[in-house]
Amino acid sequence: MSQADEGYAATLQAEKEEFEKQPILEQYLNAVKVWERRYCRLIRALIDEFGEELVLDTVEKTWWDQEYQVGLTCREKFEHDPSGAMLETAHSWHDDALWARICCCDVPVLHADRWELASVRCIREAFKEMGEPKIGICWCLTDFAAVRGWSPKIVMRQPRHLFRGDAYCHQIRFISDDPSLQWDYSKETSEKVGWRSIKKLEE
Repeated sequence: MSQADEGYAATLQAEKEEFEKQPILEQYLNAVKVWERRYCRLIRALIDEFGEELVLDTVEKTWWDQEYQVGLTCREKFEHDPSGAMLETAHSWHDDALWARICCCDVPVLHADRWELASVRCIREAFKEMGEPKIGICWCLTDFAAVRGWSPKIVMRQPRHLFRGDAYCHQIRFISDDPSLQWDYSKETSEKVGWRSIKKLEE
């Protein structure tokens, strides 16, 4: 690592440490957890009234459509330079002090054409604490939707997920010239990585 890189890394670490001392950070994280618990109770009430399949399919698709639109805001950047955009996006997450508190993760692979992360704790763990992993994973599917919006050349896979009983989440994003590897939202996609993947484990 060059002296410039070492200096940059030291500055980031100092910023993280300083940021984590701020009371407003804890207030924000606590507010998010309160919101998640209320959201979870609302979705549970709808499930009890209208049925699991109807409600979770609707919620999952709504989250997907919303995050896909967010992903599209980055499309020009990814079309211009997929590798550069991949690295920039990864660093914007993992170099950020707030993100480090929201998602406690390691980044075992971060190259221009592949980015992997392993997360042992996530702010969405509130859903697991409430015994509602299906509701939580409906929201997590937004990561796939965002990648779908970025570019047809970016593919995401998630072989492990905390909500499916794994010890950690493992996300993989990589560049591919085969757009057929990308997933649109569908029942089949949900069975692979959405709420239906948990239902399959229960059956």
